[in-house]
Amino acid sequence: MKESDTEGERDEALSFLVDHDVGVLATVSRAGEPHARTIYYTCDDAFNIYFITLKNTRKAADLTSNQKAAFVVSEAGTPKTIQVEGDVADLTYTATNDPLLTGFVHRLMTDKQYGIPLSHLDSSELKFYRLSPAWVRWGDFTFGTGTDQVLTRVDPAEPPL
Repeated sequence: MKESDTEGERDEALSFLVDHDVGVLATVSRAGEPHARTIYYTCDDAFNIYFITLKNTRKAADLTSNQKAAFVVSEAGTPKTIQVEGDVADLTYTATNDPLLTGFVHRLMTDKQYGIPLSHLDSSELKFYRLSPAWVRWGDFTFGTGTDQVLTRVDPAEPPL
């Protein structure tokens, strides 16, 4: 796996992340049991992943006891994937007026034929979270052979201007 971004992989990885809105979030329960689930998300230029859930979900309970999480977005038609690992922060009481999050919620509520999955569950307090990346790996399997040609560790920090 390449350890640095020398050929624009960071931009390609970020573009892939921005172009999608569904991924898989993995957490661990207080008892040490792994949980994975599909979520809607949005992101920023630093590869932070923002998502919502209800207070009474296993996801919220898991993140209360263990803030470590992993997140994956992949594409079946084109063999590409991005993997993010890091710490999750609860932004519920500090970011309710954040334009990124309000735009995300508005998009989820208006752009889906069936509504977001949360709208089909029993009502509960809405929680906003941010997964801050400690590690990001981009996989583009459309060309090349060998790990060093298809996997790149991406620095989530903003690139120098």
